[in-house]
Amino acid sequence: MSRIDLENQALDWLVELHSGRVEAGRRREFAQWRAQSPAHESAARSAEALWGALPATRAARRHRLLRPRRLAVVAAAACVAALAVAVALPTPVAGIYADYATRTGERRLVELADGSRVWLNSASALSVDFSASRRSLHLYGGEALFEVARDAQRPFVVHAGDGEVTAVGTRFDVDSRGPGVQVAVTEGVVRVEAGGQPAVRLAAGERLAYQAAPGPVQPLDLDSASAWQRGKLIFNQRPLGEVLAELERYLPGRILLTDEVLRRHKVSGVFDLDDPDALLQTLQRLQPVRVTRLPWLVVVRPVSS
Repeated sequence: MSRIDLENQALDWLVELHSGRVEAGRRREFAQWRAQSPAHESAARSAEALWGALPATRAARRHRLLRPRRLAVVAAAACVAALAVAVALPTPVAGIYADYATRTGERRLVELADGSRVWLNSASALSVDFSASRRSLHLYGGEALFEVARDAQRPFVVHAGDGEVTAVGTRFDVDSRGPGVQVAVTEGVVRVEAGGQPAVRLAAGERLAYQAAPGPVQPLDLDSASAWQRGKLIFNQRPLGEVLAELERYLPGRILLTDEVLRRHKVSGVFDLDDPDALLQTLQRLQPVRVTRLPWLVVVRPVSS
């Protein structure tokens, strides 16, 4: 039996033993299981260390909210409701007002009445309001790539966060996942306004972030920009913590990195968004990490642990 198989068995044991529904003698059976070999004992210790690293397990054990069969369910007990909303839509508001939305891991092409096209990334929501004088869109959450049909008489305006992005005929990306909004232009020119500050002109190959006001204009890596629209994620010397945060957008549940040193480890590679399992396998092949995939939880830890 492989080390991974043993660790998964150990995780199953821990879930059962902490579920509040332990039958008489099961703790003794677990002790016998772990005593079978040094490999069994190592798997048990590794699972116990992982259990202790999960912040939600104490609350789950204390309140006995669920009857879990897997560690992931217990670890997520304190945030099951939030995860359910996140899988469906980025925010409750989006569910009320959005004309188009995607679930976690889903990407969608929307063709608008004016000939413009919009690619919605994972867990995103968008409303569209066209009139004779204006094309107005609202990105409630997530990310969208806009390919705008030229119409000088009707500005194309995307509202996101506390600002707006205006274009006539161009191709640009708006990402509203974080505390601020990221705008990246791959073709043409857009105007970014936020916080009542003077508008900033953003040309192809440039990007900026805004929150209360537009930030500085920075160069854009055109090779990796909007790669998600082509079903790829491209990283060039990005910290592992940032890479996992990006990958988490496309997987149900959460990703837990148990080692802070690994968080700063640099990652380069191309990942295929259409195969979530391959995403994790590629990460494990390229980096000194071990990946454990469970329902609603992916655990990433050092190879040596």
